[in-house]
Amino acid sequence: MSQSRLGRVVVAPLILPHELAHALIPTIAGYSWTIHVLPDWDGAGTPLGQFDMVVDDTTPLWVIRLAALAPLPLYLSVAVLLGVFELGGAVALAAILFCAFSGTLSGGDLAVATQPAAARASGEFVVTPAGWERTASDVLTAATTVVIALLIIG
Repeated sequence: MSQSRLGRVVVAPLILPHELAHALIPTIAGYSWTIHVLPDWDGAGTPLGQFDMVVDDTTPLWVIRLAALAPLPLYLSVAVLLGVFELGGAVALAAILFCAFSGTLSGGDLAVATQPAAARASGEFVVTPAGWERTASDVLTAATTVVIALLIIG
């Protein structure tokens, strides 16, 4: 097995829940999409996964924006449901890590959510973060993790 293939096999189960959450809204709205594990990337940083959807001049901005934000409310909802079961110990920790990792929004997600017209103009589900989005993503990651932990073990 090649190193690239092995990397995809290892990374895919970790990132697919997040990337599939992006696909929820476009699927409901009838838009085509793709997910790439360990994509070729020219920008800053190296994403583990990349969601993309067919975006053109007719794609509603709300579809683009909601697709970008979808992982956060989806995994907050999962955390609420898991909290009902009063998980403890290692199971609770695994659930917290899963929901927090899958629900966290990247700087790229925030850039698309705040600039859906730029994504529509580019024809891709990609907007280059201006810089503040990365900082906001870091803060949001910490806040998301705390909120999810409280929802699960509350």
